[in-house]
Amino acid sequence: MTRRMAWGMPFLFALALLVGTQIPGAWRDSIERNLHAPFPLSSLAHLVLFAAMAWQLAARPFAWRASRIVLALLGLALLSEGLQVFAISRHPRWLDIGIDLAGVLLGLGLSAGLSAGLSGYRAHRANGRLNRSNQGSNHGSNQPPRHL
Repeated sequence: MTRRMAWGMPFLFALALLVGTQIPGAWRDSIERNLHAPFPLSSLAHLVLFAAMAWQLAARPFAWRASRIVLALLGLALLSEGLQVFAISRHPRWLDIGIDLAGVLLGLGLSAGLSAGLSGYRAHRANGRLNRSNQGSNHGSNQPPRHL
């Protein structure tokens, strides 16, 4: 995947977030009521979008440092809350910024956990291949040859 193509997903996530913050409060509440959601769906959407963006930016081809990801997505969280001043019956909340940052931490944690897991898996597979290739031959080993 080219770097240019890779920017597509974080851009679409950010666009969905910014468009979603401009939905009038009555519309948002109506959607949540019609879906019989036991909790605010907008909060869940923020958590998931910010986790996905953090994960995407932590992975290749970006591989941004965690501090850079947190700062960039904190800026986006502040922007999305600030834009709610202009939306009908919407208000910025510090709680939403906290939910956004929780999503960032979730995304970074998932990225780090999966990266460590994949590294361990690759090392395990490589070690298994080395052991199989060395079985049956003593070339390059310090062990004396086996006598039957």
